[in-house]
Amino acid sequence: MAVLDLAGLNRVIDTEKKAPVYFIYSPDEYLLDSFAQRLLRMLSATEGEEPTVIPGPQPEMGAVVAAAGAISLFGTKRLVYLKRIEPTAMKADDVKLLCELMEECENAVLLLTMLVKEPEKSWRGPAKLTVPAAAKPLLAAAEKTGVAAGLDKPGEASAARFVSRRAQQLGASFAPGAAEELVARCGIDLFLLSGEVEKLAAASGYGEITLETVRALSARNIEADVFEMVRALMAGRSRDAFAKLGELLYLQNDPIAIAAAINGSFVDMARVKAASAQGMGYQQAFKAMGNKGSDYRYKKSLETARPFSMQQLIAFLEVLDRLDRRLKGSAVDKGTLLQMALGEILLVGRGELKYAHS
Repeated sequence: MAVLDLAGLNRVIDTEKKAPVYFIYSPDEYLLDSFAQRLLRMLSATEGEEPTVIPGPQPEMGAVVAAAGAISLFGTKRLVYLKRIEPTAMKADDVKLLCELMEECENAVLLLTMLVKEPEKSWRGPAKLTVPAAAKPLLAAAEKTGVAAGLDKPGEASAARFVSRRAQQLGASFAPGAAEELVARCGIDLFLLSGEVEKLAAASGYGEITLETVRALSARNIEADVFEMVRALMAGRSRDAFAKLGELLYLQNDPIAIAAAINGSFVDMARVKAASAQGMGYQQAFKAMGNKGSDYRYKKSLETARPFSMQQLIAFLEVLDRLDRRLKGSAVDKGTLLQMALGEILLVGRGELKYAHS
């Protein structure tokens, strides 16, 4: 059987497909743990057994063998949950023994979960989710005898569907556009989003969660606030931009993290501007850079960059490069350095300050 994705694993659970082995890997802790719990609930309902949980990263193989080999008094199969194993930290003999158990176990159902690194993006598109070399024998054994699933981190659209499902579980619902607004404000962190939905559902009396409720009560990630600040600055609303910077600093956000988010916004502008000069739309640029989910950010980045030349955008990046070096090696207050950089960007945009490429 091929390695399943998130939708495929959902189908396995919804149809209560039984298998002797389930092997799930993901770079997202929430996905890994929540799907493991769903599988355990399904298996406990059909087998009538409480799971034996054996934690990683190096599971005690004696305990695994004992749990998997025990015969239930009720004629059902034992449930053995190997939580967050790390094959790279295990002995080769233990990995081999675990593979043999996966292929030959008759008295138990094995569930294995493993955290993996998030694949790096490239200009060619999103990289494929992979497992380390030490885990490949386990993956092959799971494909051969049971179910293997690799769960990528969700994009914005998937995260919006996630919060909508979470609200329904709580007896609430999102008004049109409210789920997308929550994801745009909080980012794609399923732990955070789940908590935010619980808060918003309670605040709405477990009825409809409106856009106004989301905007008034939900948390905002630093990227969303910085994106709004940069758009205000580039539109000439300098008072709003500096007020937003002051708010970010008052809330004790790390100045280096603020600078990194500012740089990300200007890099996006440079990318879509360069793509536009080559006849590419923002949608094509979004896909070419290996992004997933909504292309809203690239759309707004192109709108923001349109009044400025490519030379000015490069000059903005030069300002931010100097800011990065100053933040990491200057005794000057970091908040002051950020304010100075915004002022320089404002002057370059107005044509009142010249740099090598402006």
